[in-house]
Amino acid sequence: MTEFFAQPGICSTPGPVRFVVVAPVYNHGGAVGAVLTALGKTHLPIIVVNDGSTDATRDVLAGWLADGPDDGRRDVCEHRKNRGKASALRTGFGRAAARGFTHVVTIDTDGQHDPAEIERLCAAAAGAPRSLVIGVRELGDVAPPLASRIGRAVSNRLVWWECGVRISDSQSGMRVYPLDALAELDGGASRYGFETQVISRAGWSGVAIIEVAIRCIYEVPGGRTTHFRLVFDTVLAVRMHAALLARALFFVAADKAGGVGGPMATGSIPGRLLRWISPVRLLRMARGESGGRERLAASVGTGLAMATLPLYGIKTLLCMWLSARFRLHPLAVISVSSLSTPPIGFLFIAASIFAGHVMMHGSRPGLELDRVRTSGVWEMLGTLTVEWVVGSLVVATVLGLVGYGLVRVALSRVPQRMDDVSAAEGNGEAGVKPLPQAAHGL
Repeated sequence: MTEFFAQPGICSTPGPVRFVVVAPVYNHGGAVGAVLTALGKTHLPIIVVNDGSTDATRDVLAGWLADGPDDGRRDVCEHRKNRGKASALRTGFGRAAARGFTHVVTIDTDGQHDPAEIERLCAAAAGAPRSLVIGVRELGDVAPPLASRIGRAVSNRLVWWECGVRISDSQSGMRVYPLDALAELDGGASRYGFETQVISRAGWSGVAIIEVAIRCIYEVPGGRTTHFRLVFDTVLAVRMHAALLARALFFVAADKAGGVGGPMATGSIPGRLLRWISPVRLLRMARGESGGRERLAASVGTGLAMATLPLYGIKTLLCMWLSARFRLHPLAVISVSSLSTPPIGFLFIAASIFAGHVMMHGSRPGLELDRVRTSGVWEMLGTLTVEWVVGSLVVATVLGLVGYGLVRVALSRVPQRMDDVSAAEGNGEAGVKPLPQAAHGL
């Protein structure tokens, strides 16, 4: 157990980090009781927001309050009518701030989340108090519904387009929010859009995101209840993402005075694109930390491999996709891949045909004029094309590895400059901190 869990109530005493659980609930009377019982084992104060429930939820919460000690560690807020999850969260955030807490742990009350996971999320938040900590739902023995998987993948991709942050689970409801950053993170989205929107705004604001893998329970006793309205909430999500994309295209930098646009901010789409292809970033990768140097070496190796492969017509697009996918430098990849043009390109073709012939026939290729006379030019060209394709796979692999190794050796002799490391960290490349080892290796 970590320090802030070792003693009951230690998180509610004055200090630099004070955690409280905010649990929004709407018509989860059959599951919320068990969730609250499990939450009690964390020794954290709990604020439950009853968002206009019409089932037995109110009775369950009344019993929960009556069974607990009168020390303020159990708190219930109520909405007369259902306002949606975003509104319930904001009510809980407001109550937490009024009571002097610094961080809010959110959890769904449908039984999907395991409250025992909260400890690791709080440990991550305590180590980086300004960060947004997100619990990434693992794929366990029971797979999530297909619609949920598709929605999660689409949402993750849209968030990346909007703010440049690669996220694994943009829709997870188990998180730790730093309350002092909420003014920058809350963009006014309603219902389920709030939890996705805050990630894009975190990228714009320079608020770091930490991902911690958590267990997700898709088969809960009595069946899992969801209040997601497919058509209505999908329309809201489309409208929200359209607004975020438009803002990312034109207006992100304009908010610098209001908090958005700090030194670690990812910035607008045009700004990120310019930094992505900038030669200055290439220089910083060469003089920065080892991770940047490895990516630069990989960029050169990838460019050599692409120069060898017969992918004419789509090579540049493929180079850009590989650069985005593996965080390579597109300028290095595309520049090196352009070696495929004459006259050097003929050497790659000859080497590939030679390697392909040896692999297919076990001997060095000759002029084979007799074969041309007997088989015809077109059959010979077909054979050479096959040898070229087969051989290019081998030559591309060898040249890619050799190029990577040579550049790594050369860069190891370049002195590292800490200012370039800091600049590289703030250029929008790394908006999400990696999952800790304790997070089941997701």
